[in-house]
Amino acid sequence: MASLSGKTVMVTGSSSGIGECTAILFASKGYHLTLCGRDSDRLQEAAEKCRQAAASSGHSFQVITVVGDMTDSAVREKALLDTHQAFGRLDVLVVNHGVMCPIKPFSDILEQDYDRVMDINLKSAFFLIQKAVPYLEQSRGCVVCNSSILSELPGQLGIPYNLSKAAMDHMVRCLALELGPKGIRINAVNPTFVVTGVDRDVGMNSEQRQSFFLSICQATPLAGAESSSCAEQAEVIAFLASDDARFITGQCLAVDGGLSCKGNPLLWRQ
Repeated sequence: MASLSGKTVMVTGSSSGIGECTAILFASKGYHLTLCGRDSDRLQEAAEKCRQAAASSGHSFQVITVVGDMTDSAVREKALLDTHQAFGRLDVLVVNHGVMCPIKPFSDILEQDYDRVMDINLKSAFFLIQKAVPYLEQSRGCVVCNSSILSELPGQLGIPYNLSKAAMDHMVRCLALELGPKGIRINAVNPTFVVTGVDRDVGMNSEQRQSFFLSICQATPLAGAESSSCAEQAEVIAFLASDDARFITGQCLAVDGGLSCKGNPLLWRQ
């Protein structure tokens, strides 16, 4: 992969899971980082892991953190302003923050369930990217969104989450047309089911989660006995952010070992 050294990336939802792994990987490749998240202690722990990764790779490195909820417009603007003040540029925006919703039938979904998922997964992403455009235009930078294979797989449970990710994918395609003339690329990764901590939002206990992820592993054509990891998803995000992907935009890349070719595994458990 082409070198990312000397550039600046902002990663939302970077205190755990795919976001944390992505930040650590970027640090190891020489990126300066803005880490965003709601948990100050975990964000500082992630920042320290990034410092260690950069030091191990021999890179000069700086990292700042912004604590807050991305549904708050003031937090979004602060993250971008702090990044520009600290580094003078923004090259890559990784839109990674998101939540799932309780797995329950359509008739039981509450309005607050729907609003929460849409506000966090879609609305805040939309307006964060909008505010980031002037910075990215200066650097001819890019955006990578963390979507989901559930954006394309219809299912009877967890519908608000599926809708939010389907809308994110289409947003990526639409913005590729509008931002392309500005020299800005935008793509999405569509991960398979990965143990990140966000999966706890679905309302399954530990035994149910273990059983569910085992069924995913067994159903995945490529993986066989094991599913994907956060680190594997981070590698694809980093590729899409690199100059190796300079002619790729408007794409939603499934990183799922072929699982999306078989349909939604949630349906198999009905």
